[in-house]
Amino acid sequence: MKSSVIAILLASACVACTTTTKEKKALMPDSSGNLTEIVVLSDKATLDSAFKLQVAAVFSQPLEGQPPPGEQVFKVLFADEDFFKGYFLKHHNIFILLTTENARKLKKVVPENLVDKLIQVHKQKTGILGIKQETVFAQNQNIFIVLADDKQSLQKKIVDKKDDLLTLAKTHENETGKHKILGETLAKNDKLYQKSLTDRGFGVRIPKSYRVATDESNFVWIRKQITNEEKEMSILLFEVPYTTTSMLSTDSLLAIRNKFTKKYIPGEIKGSYMKYSEVFIPVRKDQNFKEKYSAEIRGWWDVQGDFMGGPSYLRAVVDEANGRLVFAEGFLFYPNESKAKSMRELEILVNTLSIK
Repeated sequence: MKSSVIAILLASACVACTTTTKEKKALMPDSSGNLTEIVVLSDKATLDSAFKLQVAAVFSQPLEGQPPPGEQVFKVLFADEDFFKGYFLKHHNIFILLTTENARKLKKVVPENLVDKLIQVHKQKTGILGIKQETVFAQNQNIFIVLADDKQSLQKKIVDKKDDLLTLAKTHENETGKHKILGETLAKNDKLYQKSLTDRGFGVRIPKSYRVATDESNFVWIRKQITNEEKEMSILLFEVPYTTTSMLSTDSLLAIRNKFTKKYIPGEIKGSYMKYSEVFIPVRKDQNFKEKYSAEIRGWWDVQGDFMGGPSYLRAVVDEANGRLVFAEGFLFYPNESKAKSMRELEILVNTLSIK
C-alpha cells in the first residue's frame, strides 16, 4: 500500500514537471475588469501626480460623436509595485511602463525573466514603442509594455506616440471584450449568426441576453432591454443595392439609414420616428474592414417630433461581389447615465459583422 502511494506521488510529480505552457495558461483564472477600463502599472516614483495626469490624458480623450464635453474613452486605473494584485493583476487590458531604471522594482510584481527579456529587447531595438504579451497573469488578457531608458524618455515617448497607444488600447479591448461578451461559444455553434449568414449572406454575433425584435428579409432589429432600469441596447442590420459611389457620402449613408428606421422604428408620438441627429455632426472614418471598403460613423440619434436620443455606432460596408451596401449599427437609449461601457459592447458586436 505504501509503495502504491509513493508511486502515485512520483507520477503526479512527473506530470507537474511536464506541464506545457499552454496547460499552465489554461489553469489561470479568467481576466477581470470592465469595458472602457485600462490598468497602467509602473513604480511609485514614476507615477507621481503630474505623470499620472499626462498618462490619463492619452487614454481619457472624449468619445467621438457624442455631444460635448463627451464621456472618456477609457477610465485609467493606476497601480504600482505595492498595489498590483487581485483585480488589477487579472485585468484584461494592462499597460506596463517599464524602464531600465524601474526594472528592479517592477520585478516585485512582474516575472523576473520576462522583465529581463524585455529590457534586453529594448537595448537591441531602441526605437520600438514596446512589446505585447498575452495571458501573463490571467486568461483573455492583453498586456502592452512600453519600453524606455528612464522616466524622461518614457514621458517623451508617451507624448509622441499618444495616438498609437490609444489605438493599441482600443484594439486590445476589442479582442478581450469580444470574449467577455460572447464567452466560449464558437461562431460555428452560434445558431442565430449562422442562420443570418445562410438567409442574408451577412450577420453579427450576439450574446443570449439579446433577442430578435424584427426579422425581415432586408432588415433585422436585435434588442437588449434592461428590465430594472430605463436602458435599451439595439443592433440593426440592413442592406441596399450598391449602384454608385455617390451613395458613400455621409449624407447619403445616413439618409439610407433613416429610411429604414422611419419604416421600422416609429416613435411613441404619431408621425415620429428615429433618425440621425441633424444638430450634432457625426464623426466618420473610412477603413478597410475585413478586406472590404467601409465607412465607420459615430454620432447621435434622436426622434423626429420627440425628445428621445442617444449615441450610435454605424458601419457601412461595400460588398462589391454581391452588389450591395451592408449596414450594421449599434445604438443606445440610456438617459442621464454613463453610456461609454454599453456603447463599447455594441461597437464590439457590430464589428463581428461577417459578409459571405
